[in-house]
Formats: sequence, C-alpha cells, structure tokens
Amino acid sequence: MLAPAALAATSTDTVFSEFENLHKRILSAHECLKSFNGGVTQTLSCGYELYNVLMASNSARKDLADLDSVPADQVQNYLNYYHGIRSAVADALGTASSKVEIIDATMITNAYGIQVNNLDSQGLKMFSQVLIRNFASERATFETLTKSKIPVANHSEIAGPVDSLKDEFEKTITIFS
Repeated sequence: MLAPAALAATSTDTVFSEFENLHKRILSAHECLKSFNGGVTQTLSCGYELYNVLMASNSARKDLADLDSVPADQVQNYLNYYHGIRSAVADALGTASSKVEIIDATMITNAYGIQVNNLDSQGLKMFSQVLIRNFASERATFETLTKSKIPVANHSEIAGPVDSLKDEFEKTITIFS
C-alpha cells in the first residue's frame, strides 16, 4: 500500500518557503520594535508581531525537522536563508535591547496622582522576556537541526555566527530580566 502524500518527506522548497516566511515575520516584528515608544496600541501591535514570529518559527522548525537532508546542490541556498534569518534576529535583538528603557520608563499617573509603571508596557516586557527565552531555545534547536541536515564540511560556516547570536540572546535575556 502506498503512503499518503501528507506523509511524504518535506522538500527543501517547503523549508525555504518557511524560512522566507520566518524572515518576513522577523523583519515585521523588528519594524514594530523600532517604532515602539510605549502605549497600549503599540504594545498590542508588537505583541502580535512577536507572536507571529513564534508561530512562523514553530512551523519552520517542524518542516526542517521533517526534511531528510539538504541536497548538496542546495546547501549554499540553505546557508544563505539561515544567515539571513540569523542576521535579522540579531538586528531585532539589538533593537529590543534598546527599547527596554522605554518600557521601564513608561509611567502613568494612577487615580491617586502617583506615577506607576504602565502595566501594558510591563506586560509587553514580560511577554517579550518569555518569547526571547523561547527564541533562544529555538536558536539552539535550529542549530542542531541544521547540523543534522547539512554536510559536516559545512558546519564551520555556521559556527562563529551562531555562537555570536547565542551571545546576543544571552545579553538580551539579561537586559530584559
């Protein structure tokens, strides 16, 4: 009996499509973070964008896990997508780190005339901290999956940049803590 088409192995085209979507979502979230200056609307917008990055990351990871391996003639394309995403993530982390002071400084005056932290912005900070930790874990998973899908000879092409991104995640997590 033949296996249903749904059970067929994932193709590199599918993985590349998921990588393109993930990259687009990261860039969109980064734009939201760059314009963030506090407030309920921006908090909700950025939270939504970060959630979309999480969903795109989960989908891309699943399809990558289902891929048998990257064919030799597609390894360079794979690495280009991988490094494009890595670079976009590094840029977004840098922007997120620069916005922590805005989040912390966003104050409102309560009914008693006392300035207190804006709970909406604090909610974004907590949500962002959870997502950053999740994305740090995803980064490690993508690294492991990538190493299992590309030839060992190409592992050195991801080592330095991936370690640098790991450091960026750790720095950002510390800033958001």
